[in-house]
Amino acid sequence: MNNISCHETNIISISLLLIISLLALFPNTIESKSQVFNYPSEKRGEWRTSCPHVQIQVSQGDESSVGIPRFSVMIVSLCTDCWVARVHLHCGWFASANVVNPNDFKRIDYDNCLVYGGRPIPGGHAIEFQYSNTFPYPLSVASFVCWP
Repeated sequence: MNNISCHETNIISISLLLIISLLALFPNTIESKSQVFNYPSEKRGEWRTSCPHVQIQVSQGDESSVGIPRFSVMIVSLCTDCWVARVHLHCGWFASANVVNPNDFKRIDYDNCLVYGGRPIPGGHAIEFQYSNTFPYPLSVASFVCWP
């Protein structure tokens, strides 16, 4: 027999109210500013791991402090005439109360997050996403490849 006590019913009711409240605070839980970059096919296969001429800037700022703090992240290749791909960031145990589009940013393992699904990003273009947590995660470039 399935007997639900009054206490269990109250817990379920409170849980549902909490979920509804969070949805009201964060109506757009899945966000993405992903772009699709077209690059010539001759660029495939010529990627290098040594890229001293390339800088990738990672910046983040407060977006909202109402409810769970929300942070906005922008990752930009500062190289104007090259492409970067397989960009990995140091990210600790990155987690977010709102869903971050995994095509933009995805934690693969502890301290290993993949940007833009590893796909090529042209110089000067930004990958942006927002996340919510009680504190900002320190994010920094771990590795990437470049062309040319």
